[in-house]
Amino acid sequence: MPERARKIVIPSAFHRALRYPLVRRILATMSESPITNRSSHPLSVWIAPLAWVVLLVLGVCFFDSLATVALGVLAACIIACTLAPLMEYIPGPRSSDVAVLGIGLLLGLALAMFALYLPLRRPISDAVERWPQTRVAVDQTLKAWSDRMGLPQTLTVNHLLKGLGDFLAGKGGEALFSRSADVFLGLLLSLTFTLIGSIFLLSEPPERLIKPALRFFAAKHRPALQAVLSELAPRFRRWVLGTLTGMFVVFIASAIGYKIVGVEFAIPLALMAGFAEIVPTVGPATACIVAGLFALATQTTGVAVGVLVVYCGIQAIEAYIILPTIMRGAVNMHPAVTLFSVVLWGKVFGIPGLMLAIPINLTIGTFLEHFRIRPREQLEGRLTAAPDAP
Repeated sequence: MPERARKIVIPSAFHRALRYPLVRRILATMSESPITNRSSHPLSVWIAPLAWVVLLVLGVCFFDSLATVALGVLAACIIACTLAPLMEYIPGPRSSDVAVLGIGLLLGLALAMFALYLPLRRPISDAVERWPQTRVAVDQTLKAWSDRMGLPQTLTVNHLLKGLGDFLAGKGGEALFSRSADVFLGLLLSLTFTLIGSIFLLSEPPERLIKPALRFFAAKHRPALQAVLSELAPRFRRWVLGTLTGMFVVFIASAIGYKIVGVEFAIPLALMAGFAEIVPTVGPATACIVAGLFALATQTTGVAVGVLVVYCGIQAIEAYIILPTIMRGAVNMHPAVTLFSVVLWGKVFGIPGLMLAIPINLTIGTFLEHFRIRPREQLEGRLTAAPDAP
């Protein structure tokens, strides 16, 4: 590097480094003539690192409890962001608006469940009655495959479901399938508390909740935090609408497709495919594998191939119609990133991590966008636009 360039770059880099408090503290402790007045109080240098260490230890010791609360707050915020635009169409004070919205939401859920119960009651009850015979047939097919491949342990339905649950949700994930009633009850309770939390969030204007929270952060970071929260609200809303639309479309399309190809358990398997849409990429693939396995074990290879064709067609509809139309770029992630992040958050947070993998990705990505990517791009733009010093 020429001597003239060194005189320009080195001082500017040194002054940029002095902007960071940690650099000033280190230089102040190493120099006899301190840069800041904090050198006269060496204890203050260690307060911040000690606080971070204490928070880290507490986070490790109480990770499960903190993760449950954090994901509950995230889910409540997602529901509140989705329902917030409806508040504008309800006349009256905010307290009565929230009450009307909560009652309407509960009535809507009850009507939806009742509407699904009428046409699905008979097919699901028939599938439940025939499940013991179907399970024996699937176990026999799996035993034949195990003998043919020379596996040391014979595969069964329980082994597959436990292995799948453990892969998706980490330790204890086998309960995802082996104790489905317990899991359903736990999810129902979590959903109830989340709905109550979202109602409490909607009871106050957003500014009254956000401004006190921003006071915990430095003034220079508050505009970026405000921008993050403003950008996340419509993204969460589009994700919810897109997910619910996808679940409904996948259920209807799967039911029609399975009926056409002749799958015996068409309605229950279609219902599973619809609910699996809440776990992106991994959920639909898992539902397809389960449906294909049942078709292959209880029927013919042609029916199993038909299940795969139905799955591919539905995924094409979702990728080229549902996502661009409903979500409109709110979830603009590469499929590989979605796949590995779903597995990651499932391992870290269990079943709630699987269900909230996309909102977690959206939150982290938005924070990185406003606190890392944009400031760096702005700094690089200023350095490029600035004329060379003489």
